[in-house]
Amino acid sequence: MIPTMQITIQDVHKSFYRGDTEVRVLRGLSCEFTSGSFNFIVGPSGSGKSSLLYLIGALDQPSAGEIEIDGRAISSWSKAEANRFRAQDVGFIFQSFNLMSNLTALDNVLIPEMPKGVSAEKRKEAEELLKRVGLADRMTHRPSHLSGGEQQRVAIARALLKQPRLILADEPTGELDSETGKEVFSYLRLLAEQNSATVIVVTHDESYMQPQDQVYRIRDGKLLDQTQVESVK
Repeated sequence: MIPTMQITIQDVHKSFYRGDTEVRVLRGLSCEFTSGSFNFIVGPSGSGKSSLLYLIGALDQPSAGEIEIDGRAISSWSKAEANRFRAQDVGFIFQSFNLMSNLTALDNVLIPEMPKGVSAEKRKEAEELLKRVGLADRMTHRPSHLSGGEQQRVAIARALLKQPRLILADEPTGELDSETGKEVFSYLRLLAEQNSATVIVVTHDESYMQPQDQVYRIRDGKLLDQTQVESVK
């Protein structure tokens, strides 16, 4: 079994400047994401949801406060350690899919492996992932010949090829219709459960939540509350 991941956010602030004006995105936010859990971050546009996700993925640094992964502060990591964390431990899934138009679905899944060379074993794993997300007959198709839902499933397979301990998804169904979105989430849950990964999803749509999911509501850069989904509406 893949080791799971505990995440602790301690009084995190994040600001950036637009000209001479300071824009405060996160304002002393604190919370925890339990190892192996499925979590949703919800809130209005501009509330800091995506900024928090990028901080957790070590794509950015807090202006103040700490983010700890398994008890160790990200701020204490070297650049090489942060790069290794992103490359080995985190599966990123974005709304825009980020597929290479000149590559097949299979090769898009294998992109993270290409710098070090794609082994026959990894190619087989990529093929199996595409089969598990219902794309067995679409492996040789390029993105322009895939639907939006199929492209997102390719992106999910790519994120999961490394067997990540942490899956970060930023509005993964934002450009999909509701039925395709449900399909994408069903695959994401299935594969996440098989990998025992900690999953954090930023979304505006609460219809994909299931009992036992953790929900973090953010407004104006602060955590309003954390609740557990008890039932599906």
